[in-house]
Amino acid sequence: MEDGAPGAWEVLVNNRACENKQTCIDVCPTDVFDMLPATVRHPLFWLKIKAHGGQQAVPVREESCIGCMECVTACPELAITVTRRAAS
Repeated sequence: MEDGAPGAWEVLVNNRACENKQTCIDVCPTDVFDMLPATVRHPLFWLKIKAHGGQQAVPVREESCIGCMECVTACPELAITVTRRAAS
């Protein structure tokens, strides 16, 4: 797979760090992310997440990622990791 080829990248969001700032949505050229209700239920993190609207970024269209790293750079919480998938 080519570096920028869709499907060549794995996108992970640390759900304990994401605070619903939506910068990833704003900068992503291929519309990888949606904001969805948070799934974290740990009390220490749930209160923080609830204070930020109770939603978090989810890479629902991960297969569209082209590896531009705009989301990684834009995320103020450093909650996003994008890595190349191993060639199959």
